[in-house]
Amino acid sequence: MFRYFCIEDYIIGDKVIISGGDLKHLKTILRAKIGDEVSIVTESNEFIAEITEIHNDEIICLLVDKLDRNNEAAINITLCQGIPKQAKMETIIQQNVELGVKSFIPLITERTVVKLNEKDREQKKLDRWRKIAKESSKQSKRNIVPAVEDIMTVKELIEKIKKEEPVVLVPYELENVSTLKDVLSSAKQNYYIIIGPEGGFDIKEIEMFRSIGAHIVTLGKRILRTETAGVVTSSVVLYACDEMM
Repeated sequence: MFRYFCIEDYIIGDKVIISGGDLKHLKTILRAKIGDEVSIVTESNEFIAEITEIHNDEIICLLVDKLDRNNEAAINITLCQGIPKQAKMETIIQQNVELGVKSFIPLITERTVVKLNEKDREQKKLDRWRKIAKESSKQSKRNIVPAVEDIMTVKELIEKIKKEEPVVLVPYELENVSTLKDVLSSAKQNYYIIIGPEGGFDIKEIEMFRSIGAHIVTLGKRILRTETAGVVTSSVVLYACDEMM
């Protein structure tokens, strides 16, 4: 069933209006017709709605049932990902949205190969990543569309972390003592997972993370690719917090 994400304010009485890209998808791809049902999803509720009117610029739906269902984890995970080459970031976002990660921060590090010097090129990347997050949210029946924040440098990320004080996990291939198991002995509310790009983190960056209380951890004896490390770390955190069966 098609899932339409909206804010509560878009629901007026027992009706909701679908427009924009979702309207186009319903009309041209799914060939929706009057009487079809769609899922209307807000951050706190999910409804079944029936299409009652189809116009050129909007589809009007009537809410017919409210579902008692919340597919979101009780904890918040933000994945801060050193921007990798090619289309790897799309795969990273897709898979971590499916797992339950709630937000993403694309990260420019010392060893990031990808250069986004032009603002329009950067915006195109962000638009594409946000589209992937939305599509993955629909596929995995999320109640929210995880945010893909603007691209940050390591220094900007550190300033953000100082204000929020989450549990910060930094997998690092040269760490061989501290493990995720050591850190995750008790569940917390907010986690930041910081993953380096293909070349890993520079030692100066690791020391910057360590200076704000980040946990520098090993993921085991084998070296994981950048597109694998975030999925593994997120999975372990969710499991340790009883958010995975």
